[in-house]
Amino acid sequence: MSDSDELPGSDSDMVVNRGETYTHAEHGQVVVAGIWKGIEQVDEARHTDEKDVFIVRYSAEINGEEVDELTDTLDEFLQSIE
Repeated sequence: MSDSDELPGSDSDMVVNRGETYTHAEHGQVVVAGIWKGIEQVDEARHTDEKDVFIVRYSAEINGEEVDELTDTLDEFLQSIE
């Protein structure tokens, strides 16, 4: 791993970055507000088979109103944007 931001055990090149916009299958355009592992916030996460669970918090516009408390596990989020 030459890049210090890479997480060990990654099996995919998919990266989710805080502050970036993605097209979500259910919610359309979403913006990642935070990525959490345990109680620590991180700035970037890769798809991984580690036992630790990463949580992605994101916002979307639903029925004309911004909702900023949507969350998925990293795996669920990646499946929704693939």
